[in-house]
Amino acid sequence: MTSPQQQTERLLEVLADSGLDFVVIGGVAAIAHGATTATQDLDIAMQLDPGKVRQLLEALAPYQPVHFTRPDLPLVAENAESLAEFRLLLVETELGRLDILSEVEPFESVSNLPTVRLSLLPERSFDVIDLDALIEVKARVGRGKDKILEEELRAVRTRRQNAIDDE
Repeated sequence: MTSPQQQTERLLEVLADSGLDFVVIGGVAAIAHGATTATQDLDIAMQLDPGKVRQLLEALAPYQPVHFTRPDLPLVAENAESLAEFRLLLVETELGRLDILSEVEPFESVSNLPTVRLSLLPERSFDVIDLDALIEVKARVGRGKDKILEEELRAVRTRRQNAIDDE
């Protein structure tokens, strides 16, 4: 599969229509909070169990999901048990890249992620990791691009706080 053009909005629609519980994290969450740094994929956090993995794969099936690192291996529901054991699923689809994390450090569980409800699509809201938690995650990851985004998010938080203080 050649790298498709990223269609994050369509991926969000597909995931929301599937009925899966997930939290938007990563670059899309950063943009939702006011960052301007571009992102090349959609990162979500969700609990992975065989049933949820099957539900995810059924939702993505029309878009030819494959392992990002092994595009020769299609993702099929028959592998749900083994895929549910992954901490990170990197998926390439005709709609673009989707990264699914079952753990987000430093938080103990995906169900413990602090979230806010934000409108990411017209008339559609999603659970998004909250700004302070996203800053904490980016600080923990420590890669160069994450450090840059962490600083941008800290500036967003400072601007918000200054705006509140000025009211």
